[in-house]
Amino acid sequence: MRSVLASLVVPCAIGVATGACVAGASHLVEDLALAELAKLPDAWPALPSLFGLLLTLLAVRWVTRVARPATAEVYILAYHDPHGRIPLRQLPGRVLAAAATVASGGSQGLESPSALLGASFGQIAGGRLRSVVGAYHARSWMIAGASAGIAAVFSSPGVGMMYGIEVPFRRDVDAPRLVPAAVAAAASYATRAALVGPSTLVTLRMEPTLDVLLLVGCLLTAVGCGIGARLFALATEELRRLASRMSAVVRAAVGGVLLATLAFTAHELSGAWLTFGPGYVAARWLEGGEHAIGLLALTMLVRTAGTLTCVWGGGGGGVFTSLAVTGVFVGEIVAQALGRSESNFLPLLGSAIFLGAGYRIPLAGMLLVAESSGSLVLTMIGVVGVAIGQVLMGPRSVSDAQRERRTPEELFDEAAQRGTGAASARSDAVGAGRGSR
Repeated sequence: MRSVLASLVVPCAIGVATGACVAGASHLVEDLALAELAKLPDAWPALPSLFGLLLTLLAVRWVTRVARPATAEVYILAYHDPHGRIPLRQLPGRVLAAAATVASGGSQGLESPSALLGASFGQIAGGRLRSVVGAYHARSWMIAGASAGIAAVFSSPGVGMMYGIEVPFRRDVDAPRLVPAAVAAAASYATRAALVGPSTLVTLRMEPTLDVLLLVGCLLTAVGCGIGARLFALATEELRRLASRMSAVVRAAVGGVLLATLAFTAHELSGAWLTFGPGYVAARWLEGGEHAIGLLALTMLVRTAGTLTCVWGGGGGGVFTSLAVTGVFVGEIVAQALGRSESNFLPLLGSAIFLGAGYRIPLAGMLLVAESSGSLVLTMIGVVGVAIGQVLMGPRSVSDAQRERRTPEELFDEAAQRGTGAASARSDAVGAGRGSR
């Protein structure tokens, strides 16, 4: 009964609560606020971008009252600290800061606060029921909650399931906590879908013709996304270093001007506000028809520049979906260059590879292809493509808080908490030590 409560019942409840909250926030910020903003005439939709980062800064200073660590790093840092706790008092301010960035037209999404919200629900449940299920299971609920947040905001139970147990590491995964993460992710996705409907980035229209040209396209997409993700990580690293030397007010003001300029530029090029939000506007524009390769490349750079501007200027959102959108652009460029746009598989593949490489979550990327394609052959292509992207990414990541892998001592402690016995714990620890050498 204790195992059922710890692995099924409570994670399901956390998933439902997280999915409902994320559904409401996504609907208000992305479906309503951004939609109404885009309806304004002429260049007026770009105007709020001037003040979005300043409003975000106000939320950070007067509500959150702390600027570091970034919202995207809070869950990862809490995961790695055995006694770490998510500061619940900061949660309203962090959600408000992300909403201010996204609703004003910033090129970020609600992924980071969504994961943090779910992890907070898990932490609260763990605090209330710790004496019933033990410390190990109570902490598992925080991890399951993070998975639930991503599953709801990204509309992917597979990606969400792997996020909570994979994103804390660059080359490791917390496999023993897979079950509660999977249950929470599935419940969260189902709740969001029932309340406001899913919002997928790319939906496969039809399976592509399997031939040599398609395989060439998959290889080019993998190489482009792997190198692109590495360049993105290098850019974010450098921009954060530059940001530490400048006033937050100056960065927010200058960043607002840049965001407004980029939004207007993208609209002049494409007729759509491609820089707005996490990237669903850009993905819908790509689905609307064929575009010249030069235009695709230029709009991709403008869109990515908007995301990097938010990183430098202190945006409160995350870059999770933005990474995937850049991969969609890369896949579409390759598809147009090879004349293989009868199917949108290459954009789908690009989204999985770029996201998997950027955040060092290859299993999540592989599951995204499997989940979206429903084809064994395409899934295997996706597995190889994501693997190539990981190799080209090298040791880099867009997250500074990730660790390389768990240490033997951490594995020993976890095994002891699970009650598997000292012999099994020592075996796990020794195996991990040999692998790291």
